[in-house]
Amino acid sequence: MIETPTRIHAVPVTGIGEIQPGDRLDQALLPALRAAGVETGDVLCISTKIVSKSLGLVTSPELRERAVEESSVRIVARRLHTHRVTTIAQIPSGPVMAAAGVDSSNAPGGPLLLPPDPDACAAELRTALQDALGLRLAVVLTDTSSRVWRVGVGDIALGAAGLRSLQDLRGSVDGSGRSLSVTVRNLADEIAAAADLVKGKSERVPLALVRGLAEHVVDGDVQVPAAALSRTGGEDWFRRPSLESVWQAMGVPADREPIARMSPEPADERIARALAVALIDRTEAPPTDEDAPAPQGQGPGSPTARARLVGPRRIEVHPAGDGPQHWLAAGALAERIRTALGAEAIAAPLPYVQIHITPETAP
Repeated sequence: MIETPTRIHAVPVTGIGEIQPGDRLDQALLPALRAAGVETGDVLCISTKIVSKSLGLVTSPELRERAVEESSVRIVARRLHTHRVTTIAQIPSGPVMAAAGVDSSNAPGGPLLLPPDPDACAAELRTALQDALGLRLAVVLTDTSSRVWRVGVGDIALGAAGLRSLQDLRGSVDGSGRSLSVTVRNLADEIAAAADLVKGKSERVPLALVRGLAEHVVDGDVQVPAAALSRTGGEDWFRRPSLESVWQAMGVPADREPIARMSPEPADERIARALAVALIDRTEAPPTDEDAPAPQGQGPGSPTARARLVGPRRIEVHPAGDGPQHWLAAGALAERIRTALGAEAIAAPLPYVQIHITPETAP
């Protein structure tokens, strides 16, 4: 039997001053928590941003892009939004986030970086607060994030301590008596989202208490870190269907990948980009056999094959000579173009594009 609370309260905690690098966060929060009437069993949901401030995880605006790169363990996608590129990246603790979580809002000292181990930060803060208050608490470090296939943003749990972050309902029954076999509830994210309803960036309320959760949820003996909530690595179902993943499989160096726009792009622009991608040199070294078609050097100046867009729906591939290696290279380039076009068609269909391998006509 799963115990379900009958009523939950989200209590904003106000009166927190601006946190400075080096501040002891527990000491800075204690007066406000006492004023808010903190109780045993409460879950303190705190914006990870003020943890970053206390740890001095700040950079200068001109180094923001470098900070994004250094905070990323894997680039998932890049998109051009008006005149700014947004990078979607996996951070060391697991989640995939915009700009690797580097954020400039409410950061007067400069863009803030996320702590590398949010679970450890949550555990340390929880221990200090419990010792000072003499209460049993849970702590959730929250941050704003968007969700795949959902518009808008909400708060998720980046770190957790003293909380059963996942509620495994497998083996229980639903209201009709049917056995549940796959349902595992993400309690930490649900709690973070509930707290966010009474927090806010513009109101400068970076923390809230969620009250009324069952004892089996707020349990110091059961430690399920927020890192367990990220479906990354081998459990990532959605690594493959993206432009960037196909480009990577094609051997396109990351520093030469084009950047697609965030807004829908016309078909002609996507076709031209596919051709440009196909013509980028691969990262592998070419074969040593001079008679074999080279996997590298498929660009316009290649000695083995060239390609060009001769109309909105027609691409011509030209062998650079009459030898068999030139025709083989032209065929390989044509297939590379088809692969790049297929990548562009993942998000939205493209019209049919003719690809012809033909000798280049002398001018």
